[in-house]
Amino acid sequence: MDNKRIWVLLAVSAVILAGTNLFGEHAKNGKPAGGKTAAATSAPVKPSAPATPARVLSKAEAAARAQAQVLGSIETDSYTARVSNLNGGLTSFALKGKHFLVNGKPLDMVSTNKEQFLPLAIDIDGWPAADSVYTLTPRSPRELALSLEQDGLRVTRKLEAGRGPFQLWVTTNVENVGPAPRKVQLRLGTHHYVTREAEGGNIPLLPVRSSARSSGLCHHAGELERDDHEKLKKSAHEYSSPIEFTGVENVYFLSAVAPEANDVSDCEMTASSRYVGNELVGNLLSATLSHKSVELAPGKSASFHALAYLGPKSPHELAAAGHSLKQAIQSGWFTTLAEGLTWLLRRIYEGVGNWGIAIVLLTFVVKLVLLPLTYNQMRSMAKMKELKPELDQINTLYGDDREKKGAAIMELYRKRGVNPMAGCFPVLLQLPIWFSLYASLSSNVELFHAPFALYWTDLSSPDRFFILPVALGALMFVQQKMTPASGMDPLQQKMMLYMMPTMMTSFMLFLPAGLCLYMFTNSALSITQQRVIEAQLKKASAAPAEPKSASQQPQSQEQPPDTLTRRSERSARPSKAERRWRRGNR
Repeated sequence: MDNKRIWVLLAVSAVILAGTNLFGEHAKNGKPAGGKTAAATSAPVKPSAPATPARVLSKAEAAARAQAQVLGSIETDSYTARVSNLNGGLTSFALKGKHFLVNGKPLDMVSTNKEQFLPLAIDIDGWPAADSVYTLTPRSPRELALSLEQDGLRVTRKLEAGRGPFQLWVTTNVENVGPAPRKVQLRLGTHHYVTREAEGGNIPLLPVRSSARSSGLCHHAGELERDDHEKLKKSAHEYSSPIEFTGVENVYFLSAVAPEANDVSDCEMTASSRYVGNELVGNLLSATLSHKSVELAPGKSASFHALAYLGPKSPHELAAAGHSLKQAIQSGWFTTLAEGLTWLLRRIYEGVGNWGIAIVLLTFVVKLVLLPLTYNQMRSMAKMKELKPELDQINTLYGDDREKKGAAIMELYRKRGVNPMAGCFPVLLQLPIWFSLYASLSSNVELFHAPFALYWTDLSSPDRFFILPVALGALMFVQQKMTPASGMDPLQQKMMLYMMPTMMTSFMLFLPAGLCLYMFTNSALSITQQRVIEAQLKKASAAPAEPKSASQQPQSQEQPPDTLTRRSERSARPSKAERRWRRGNR
């Protein structure tokens, strides 16, 4: 199978993979809105005292409340968090380290600034009043507390940094201090706002998104539900217990909440568009855990414990946090292989100290591992090219008669001992590696703002000057030109010659520069590899046949050299009759 057919196979495989992903998402998300997998049950309760309805603040009151806000802080080696005394929500969660600097400032996982959309805010039905303020008490650099007693409830909250990076433990205690039983339900969620410019758009036929494009997540009943804002704007999606976690993600980062105990009734994901006038400026996504409603007798209390993770989608950190958070990283069918390649890339980086060079060296390693398969593929291609004149004759002879043409071609393959599928098998075996590399490099948080050289200062962003995509297209054109097709008509050859480089260049304009660097290096190595292997095959075919050894010679020729010489001398002497004839004619 020639190189052009290989690229056709790759293109078809990419379309199939994208279609499978889209179909899988449709099948998973085709549930009716609000559909639950398991109905939550609870025992009958006595009528409880109603909560006092929250008063709606005027604009002036809301502005004055915002000005009176007091912030507490929690600081670790990996982040600095700011907590509001208005509702116990996060106003900031800034990640530390040069790796997370954006325009010279630490990346902030909190993207909302309105009080009602602050992540981890205390949310109890009808409580407290809209103008209530918590008492905020710092306890240590890693811990603080909030408390408020109002309308028959005393609510206390403890926020404490977790042992692992990017972790924050949230403990909320609700006590009924009133004279009557009280039914309460606590909700805990996270919110994320992303601008329209940052989101960009989907890339056709490829299962990738802009690095800022966000989705809601809910892991329930052993399955991960992932819904983007377009689906959630049509209808909210709600899933019932058991719930492992819920949150909002983009390609590189995750903001999630995971309950410590099985006391959650459901998780809900919603999305809404944000406008300035009639212009769409962004989208707001929300993911909320709803704890099971509890009936508190006077003097009784209930405690709710949850883990919040706000940080990069790093396999090590997510695995350390537990609660199935690592499943937020999905690399398709070849997740294990993609994780292995990510591990190998990190090991190479630790040796060279540059992610771009690490990608180039990883490409060398992959090409070296696949060399035996590539050699078999090239050898099959060489055999097919030898048949091109005869294939052309068959095409001319039978014209549009596909049945006779196919039979003649198969007969030719049989006589010449050529397997036309021999070049396909190595490609099929390499597809898992290619897809895994694609998944790994397109979503590897290690490449976030990682520099390479010259103006390539962020391998997670597209090449802003399009040098790598255009260079990749040129290399692919050369590669196509180097390998003439066997059995393809001129129109098909011309289409493949221009279509594949153009298509791949178009894709790479919007994909991370790190992935494009891999593709460019891979194409350059493939051209070199193809030239070397073709030269070796030509040399092998042009070499004269080795002489047979003495053991392989016929028995009549197995004689000593002196015997052969004497025999040749005797055969050269004239016979007796010839000698007599010569004497008679002197």
